[in-house]
Amino acid sequence: MRIYIYILYKIILFHIHLENPMSRSINNVRGRALNANVQNTNNFSMWIEPLSHKDYPVTNVANAANNAVITSNGTKNTVIAKPGLTYNDARLDVSGSVNPTRWTTGQTINTVFLESADMAQINTAISAGTVATYTYTPKSNASKIIVEYGNLYTITGDSGGGLDGFESRITVDGTMVAKRQQQFPNAAGSGTRGSTLFPICGGIANAVLTPRVINITLTRNDGNDTVQFYSAAFDAFMKITEISA
Repeated sequence: MRIYIYILYKIILFHIHLENPMSRSINNVRGRALNANVQNTNNFSMWIEPLSHKDYPVTNVANAANNAVITSNGTKNTVIAKPGLTYNDARLDVSGSVNPTRWTTGQTINTVFLESADMAQINTAISAGTVATYTYTPKSNASKIIVEYGNLYTITGDSGGGLDGFESRITVDGTMVAKRQQQFPNAAGSGTRGSTLFPICGGIANAVLTPRVINITLTRNDGNDTVQFYSAAFDAFMKITEISA
């Protein structure tokens, strides 16, 4: 009797197994999961879609701060953000360099600050000619280049012989972008009249990526005096700022 009951029990289980394929699939999945520890992790892609195949928004991160942090190991990117983070209220901390190729209007693209030794700065007295020169290569072909220049200078002689007048200019590839004039009339208590020669600032629209030659020049409009220029590190500077147009 006991043998008969055991055989009958096995037959019933066998028929239940045939009629219920879900029980077989559950066992198969369980077996695959158990084998995942010793198989290549790509096995998981057969039944779990990789996150890299879609864009998933960050909705919550444990112990999140108020900043968005982006790091990279060369192959993967990790974003840590507070819940509900938007681009408008985030500060971006980047551990590497940022090399953008697009900018909003007025945004700074590049800044160069030069001392006397970084450019061709004269150290002599002249009545006319080039005071300093530098070649700048733009980062964008839709930008504006702003040049600021200043230096230490002294004017020799006096205005006893008549009006002394000088003019300074900034030119970019020969195009004048700024001008200043300084005059010394021959009159009691006259002193200097008009602006001073330096500092001087000007800008020019840029549509190329080729080098632009920046010159600072001096012209004597009246008189017979000269202007002495100096070239120590603290005597002259040039600042070039490129902004998006």
